[in-house]
Amino acid sequence: MRVLVIGRGPVARVLVTSMAPVHELTLAVREPAADSLLVTTNRLRGTRSAERRVGLTAIDAPARDWDVVISTASPAAPEVARLLGASATVAAVTQVPSEVARLRELAGERPWGLVVPEFFAAEDWWWQPGRFRFTTTGPPSLRSLFARPQWTRRASSAAPLVSAAGMMPVVAGLQAADFDLTAARRAARPLALAATQARNAVAAEFGVRRPKAVRPAAVRAALTVLPRLAPFDVRQHLRNHFGGHSAQTVRMLHDWIELGRRHDLPVNELEALLPSAVAG
Repeated sequence: MRVLVIGRGPVARVLVTSMAPVHELTLAVREPAADSLLVTTNRLRGTRSAERRVGLTAIDAPARDWDVVISTASPAAPEVARLLGASATVAAVTQVPSEVARLRELAGERPWGLVVPEFFAAEDWWWQPGRFRFTTTGPPSLRSLFARPQWTRRASSAAPLVSAAGMMPVVAGLQAADFDLTAARRAARPLALAATQARNAVAAEFGVRRPKAVRPAAVRAALTVLPRLAPFDVRQHLRNHFGGHSAQTVRMLHDWIELGRRHDLPVNELEALLPSAVAG
């Protein structure tokens, strides 16, 4: 298939080096300096690096027909929306409820889905703490893009959003504490309550069963264990990554509050978290 990936950041790099060789891959970027790019990624604690030569096109170039377009940038951006309109199947790397709604709107009658990374990544390295590299939703063709089926799992459209709703309020708390993990552990109870409210709001919007409450002990355990397992400086990585995407974190908080209000659910803990996330 002819696949266009919008973006050239760490997730886009792992994405293209994970796809099967049979597919023709192109990256849409701003001001490409060449017609192609050799993409290299290195898996920490992995066996070897991966390479893939891909085509390059300008993000504002005339639209072409693609079999699949996957955006690692927000579907709300006008240039991204234009490119998503030129494919048989559209997908995005997002767990932001309003961005998913925009993607669904852009898709219309066409198949659409999500491609969600299950790893940490920066520059040309990445680390996968769990069993799967990506979670996909929507058409089975998205999962078939990858070189090995066992690298991915399929899920419902709601599942990645419910998952993010359990994690990102904790990230918002970390952001407010300058990514001090010890301080965030001390705030585990309100962060767990905010995460529970976010998960309930997403579940109500998608009409799925209300998930289990997030336990403060689980938040404390995650913030304790991750630095021991990860082969990189967790605080520095979280600060570099999420600190540069603070607007997206705030957007998610606004989305969960809006969804919760729409379904007459409590959102007080999310509202309490919002000012510090904005300031952070």
